[in-house]
Amino acid sequence: MEIVILALAYPAAIALLFYFVFLRPVQQQERRRRQVLAHLEVGDTVLTQAGFIATVKDIVVPASGGPPEILLDLGNGVEVRALASAIVQRWPGSGAPKGLAEAEARRSKG
Repeated sequence: MEIVILALAYPAAIALLFYFVFLRPVQQQERRRRQVLAHLEVGDTVLTQAGFIATVKDIVVPASGGPPEILLDLGNGVEVRALASAIVQRWPGSGAPKGLAEAEARRSKG
């Protein structure tokens, strides 16, 4: 009888471990990403999947119920359209990370 219980307990323990180590963190991260997208506003600075740091200029929700499109301003008058799913996160700060801004300043000086 003990062998049968152990034979059932090991796969169940492995399944629980797999869920808590792999699946649950991914689900939580996806839930947080959806919340960020739901609260996205014009003027927010965002990071895209392509690595672009851009400012949200307009959010268009199609009447047909398709995925929302976001008009992004990359700077210097460059605007691109992207799907909301291309937004990875809201970027903290003024739009450029401190290290990148310092590198740009050094590059322009010399």
